[in-house]
Amino acid sequence: MIELPKGVVPNAMTPALIDFGATQRPSTGAKALRIDRPGNRYRGAFSLPPFPMREQGRVIVSRLIRAQSEGLRIPFELAGVDQGVPGAPVVDGAGQKGMTIALRGLTPFYAAKEGFWLSIVDGDQHYLHNVAAPAVADADGKIVLSLSEMLRTPFGDGAAVHLARPMIEGTVLGDERSWSISLAHHLEVEFEIEEAA
Repeated sequence: MIELPKGVVPNAMTPALIDFGATQRPSTGAKALRIDRPGNRYRGAFSLPPFPMREQGRVIVSRLIRAQSEGLRIPFELAGVDQGVPGAPVVDGAGQKGMTIALRGLTPFYAAKEGFWLSIVDGDQHYLHNVAAPAVADADGKIVLSLSEMLRTPFGDGAAVHLARPMIEGTVLGDERSWSISLAHHLEVEFEIEEAA
């Protein structure tokens, strides 16, 4: 998985939820039925500020070219939201499923708020999730978070959780990689990532 050079941070992001559920609308006019399915995930379109080609620009281009086949991982932009000092949270118990996740290792009495973001690591893969309801860790640093989407994999006990700096990673969309170079020799580039799992 490719990461951008240190200090290279997008200046704009357009996130989107990819929903695998559906609403069934009966032809008889009966009540519509929502069917939720596991697998909902996120996509993000990103743009970078101009970088001089002779410095960071050439490295960014090289990494985006490699990310086309290897995938890309970048921090999910929190847009000025301070998610506090969560400690070192990990998954508390293997085989969890559904729309909640039990964690341990948080700062005692850490308050997770609705709309906070986190990524849970399975092996080397980050899975981005959104917190659906506020919750407060107990004195032992344990918490159960409600999520806005179903868990996509049965995370192992002790799997790392990133609340202070959640990540989004996945496939770089599109079958070509292009970039612009200004007359001042600055790189201008946009790209889109979709979580693969």
